[in-house]
Amino acid sequence: MDLTEVKIKVDEAIKEIANQQKIKLPALQGHLEIVDDLGFTSLSVGLLITRLEDVFDVDPFEDEDVMIDDMRSIQGIYKVYQSCLEKKAHSMSN
Repeated sequence: MDLTEVKIKVDEAIKEIANQQKIKLPALQGHLEIVDDLGFTSLSVGLLITRLEDVFDVDPFEDEDVMIDDMRSIQGIYKVYQSCLEKKAHSMSN
């Protein structure tokens, strides 16, 4: 899965959780922080991470090399899941 597909799926998940939690979103941009700029609460962040685990079938915290701070911004989320998917693809090819 390329970065464009990751971005689309992450953005869709953000919008889905925001809609469920009745959060009014600004236009999504990579530099925006999930809590400070989008208004997500800790519950909303937890729901988003759970949703993304379902969408991508990876747990970014499984290897303990990802910290929650790595996912503060939308761009950070893109990078974390892109990296996890690359690792998963690499491990499946070995």
